[in-house]
Amino acid sequence: MLKLRLLTVIVLVPPLLAALFLLPPAGIIPLFGLFVAAAAWEWGGLSSLAGRARWGYVALVLAAGTVLIVSALASRTVAHLVLGAASAWWLVALFALYADAGIYHTVRGRLAGGLLTLVPAWVAVSLLHVGDARRPALILFVLLLVAAADSAAYAAGHAFGRHKLAPAISPGKTIEGVAGGVLAVVLLAGIYGTMVWQFAPSTLGAWVVLAATAGLVSVIGDLSESKLKRVAGVKDSGRLLPGHGGVLDRIDALTAAAPVFAWGWLLFFDTRA
Repeated sequence: MLKLRLLTVIVLVPPLLAALFLLPPAGIIPLFGLFVAAAAWEWGGLSSLAGRARWGYVALVLAAGTVLIVSALASRTVAHLVLGAASAWWLVALFALYADAGIYHTVRGRLAGGLLTLVPAWVAVSLLHVGDARRPALILFVLLLVAAADSAAYAAGHAFGRHKLAPAISPGKTIEGVAGGVLAVVLLAGIYGTMVWQFAPSTLGAWVVLAATAGLVSVIGDLSESKLKRVAGVKDSGRLLPGHGGVLDRIDALTAAAPVFAWGWLLFFDTRA
């Protein structure tokens, strides 16, 4: 299994990195859309859709995402509304995780949750890529942030984990693991903000706080997908990525972290008129 996971990473990561460095936004946004489409297909399946209804859900997610991306790129007000609403959604999702009824327990609720998860994430990564003066520094940072939070949380939880975070949803996650993940994000943000963006000390502090917040919210994205799979009674969201499960299994944390980080970036760091 480990060899299969490594092989998948070796096959997928270099072309993705090359695309981020070489393709213009007109190429990157549809590339992100392919991942969103695959994730929407898996989300539809986890929400009990099949056949034409499942394809229709994919089309709905892509259509909504396209309209909002075009609108957000044309209007900062729309961008703030979309990202602000997405950030609020993750607070709602946090409380819903621990409820025995609600959005995760009805088909309509799960389908609405998919729209609120996948569409803003696509908008967020698109805005980060287009608005990045050091393209693709912002996208790479968000990807590294999510990877650092996940990897450090696993290591810290394995070494020091004593207190379960959400045992009914994801038994392996611990409070100590989350703390370790946030610490890793803080260190990463400090290095990145100093070396890449060369922030002044006061600005660097705000940057680190934003990154740590996105790191914390990424945990909600991970738990949200875990809850969705538990309700559906499956282990993985799909089989598209050998050794890794489905696309949702790989981007669940990113779907939560990206809108929060992008909104914070627009509010506090983006100096464009």
